Amino acid sequence: MGLRDLNIDLNKQHVALWKSSKEFAQKVMRPAAIELDKLADPADVIAEGSVLWDFLRQAYEIGYHGLLFPKALGGMEVDPLSFALITEVMGWGASDLAVSFGCCTTPYFWATMSPDPEMQDLARQFMEDKGTMTGCWAITEPNHGSDSLRFDGEYAAVPSMANEVRAVPDGDDYVINGQKSSWVSNGTMATYAALWLSLDPSRGNEGGGIAVLPLNLPGISRGKPLNKLGQRALNQGEIFFDNVRIPKKYMVAADPATFKMFSNMQLGIANGWMGLCFVGLAQAALEESLAYAKSRVQGGKVIYEHQNIRLKLFDMFVSIEAARSLARRVAIYNTDLFLKGEPMAVHYAMASKVLSTETAFRAASEGIQIFGGYGLSKEYHIEKLFRDARAAMIEDGTNETLSLDGAEKLGKGRLILDVKLGTAPLAMDPNGEATGPTFEEFKPILRPTGVHAGLMKADPETCTSCGLCLSNCPFKCWEMDENKVPRMREGNSCFSCFNCMVACPVAAISVVESYHVDEGAFFDVGFPEVKMPLPPLNAEGKSTEWTEVEKNILERRSVRNFKPDPVPEPLIRRVLEAGRFAPSAGNHQPWKFVVVTDRDFISKMEEGVYGLLNVMNTMYHNDTMVMSLVASLGQPTPMGVFDPRIQGGMAALLNKELPIFLGAPAVIFLACNDRLQSPQLHAGICGQNMNLAAKALGLGACWTGFGSCAELVAEIKQQLGLEEPWRIQAVLALGYPKFKQEGLVARQSRPVGWIRPGANGLEMDS
Repeated sequence: MGLRDLNIDLNKQHVALWKSSKEFAQKVMRPAAIELDKLADPADVIAEGSVLWDFLRQAYEIGYHGLLFPKALGGMEVDPLSFALITEVMGWGASDLAVSFGCCTTPYFWATMSPDPEMQDLARQFMEDKGTMTGCWAITEPNHGSDSLRFDGEYAAVPSMANEVRAVPDGDDYVINGQKSSWVSNGTMATYAALWLSLDPSRGNEGGGIAVLPLNLPGISRGKPLNKLGQRALNQGEIFFDNVRIPKKYMVAADPATFKMFSNMQLGIANGWMGLCFVGLAQAALEESLAYAKSRVQGGKVIYEHQNIRLKLFDMFVSIEAARSLARRVAIYNTDLFLKGEPMAVHYAMASKVLSTETAFRAASEGIQIFGGYGLSKEYHIEKLFRDARAAMIEDGTNETLSLDGAEKLGKGRLILDVKLGTAPLAMDPNGEATGPTFEEFKPILRPTGVHAGLMKADPETCTSCGLCLSNCPFKCWEMDENKVPRMREGNSCFSCFNCMVACPVAAISVVESYHVDEGAFFDVGFPEVKMPLPPLNAEGKSTEWTEVEKNILERRSVRNFKPDPVPEPLIRRVLEAGRFAPSAGNHQPWKFVVVTDRDFISKMEEGVYGLLNVMNTMYHNDTMVMSLVASLGQPTPMGVFDPRIQGGMAALLNKELPIFLGAPAVIFLACNDRLQSPQLHAGICGQNMNLAAKALGLGACWTGFGSCAELVAEIKQQLGLEEPWRIQAVLALGYPKFKQEGLVARQSRPVGWIRPGANGLEMDS
């Protein structure tokens, strides 16, 4: 029977990858690592002519450095299981070289997360490189080790936790000062760094940033390579920054929300990778021990025949298989989430890292016990495995720190196992090729053409330069010219809401051209005109007055500028009652409300949503990543997400020109039971009642569609007390209008079809 792989979902490509990577690990990695381990001076490990560079050259030539990089950049873009298998085998071959190799990819991997062409080109150059471009994850500092990984929880915002490497804005650049510690993997050999630093030290680890930068810039120097007990083939050393100037485009995470999201992604990737790598080392320890036990004779028979040795071997086997199972499942699950742009289950990655590294150390330790005195001799590989495994319980976060952080995440999450239809790896055909839609198929939706933004004009003779049109524009399409007269910004995203017109106290604004699309996926059939409301007529067709209800409906505009005054709870309850009494199919009333008036919590929600939208925006503008966003949205892909007007709104939000919750003193979340019919329809009916009631009470309200993204931030959704089957369907920002933001405006006029008595079929309005 012997040792075997239990994964039943391995296809032909997986088996071929396993065999080829095993051969590479056995013939190239392990001999190189053993040779490097024996060098007395760690500087010789990275010296010219070292076998390290031959290993990197061969690994790059095979393409291992591009396992998860997009094919459009020259990467392999393998499926999550293939990535897991190769990582495990590399750990089996030589964990120290595997860690060094993994760190090489880090800065270039984060470069792919930037839509900047120069950063994309850097990743492309790395894919074409033959072992000369190296990288490091520069996070640890002399006074900050594992605490640097506390991106969430009670310690994250403590100022003393902030990185001591600081970046200060200076015009179009940042200036960086500080020191990274001697434990930076590849620190003295890397050509590029993914540098974790502090932008706002007062916010602790929540005020950080991530820069991808070359390490040959003026002001950067290195320390000596570290002389260590284990993982000696892994170069580690200090990096010093003395007034180092970098352009702002190098800062791939420049705001707290993006920094937190990217940092947790890095932690999830790194810990999950460690879990796989050191399950490979544990496997190597078992194989070395089993082979030795079947050849070493003591007491007149091979020691494998002694029960104590058999118990040790089987205990090693059981522990390793448990760790392998967790490591692979976590890696596949989290890698797929990452590829879809969704938050990872970081505490599972931590669990994998802790279990695998401790299993590896215990297996290597038991292996030495089986070898007896020979286990202490450098003649046998088990001695190196023991030293390498010991280091693993400290690197990428000490196991104690990770366990405390993971426990905190457990306490904040669900208390029972949540089983639902979850994420699954990308579909694969029998030969192992990924299937699904291509970028070219989706290009008409993702990169629409024929889009014409609205065009408004301010009359300079009438305008008083009050600036209310600028304040009341949702996407901040206006700017003041040199004469203090409003004009439309170049490249604006006006979608013809005409809210600027109702805010103008002197009627100085007029429509030049309304928003329209004349070709492609978002083509507006008929180029609809915009018209004011038809005059009110009574039942006899004679002129009459609008009713109060009609006036309320026609004059209601979205309010995006609020006074700071809180809304009294009795008025909020009247708005909620209007929603509660809305009609619903079968009188299900499938809604519930959560009202937030705590400004600090509103700010916290905004920051969480900013991070999510930032990732989505980066993916959308990146041709090599956008299909991952398409995959995460499911099929059929909702075209509305890619509507140019939605993308214009996202740009305004991410430029911090428009707060997600609009500075409102109250936010109402409208959640619907997702298991009942048409939850979005019911939310619309209910929410419209609430909007109209708010206006009738002298309040202002705005549907904030981007606020609904709080649904995707697990911590926020939990704090709102919402679990399946409840889903956020609508969000209302509520408060007192800061200035007049209501009135009649034109709207697109679409023809109405009539089938009247005696008519010959359908008749259309002209």
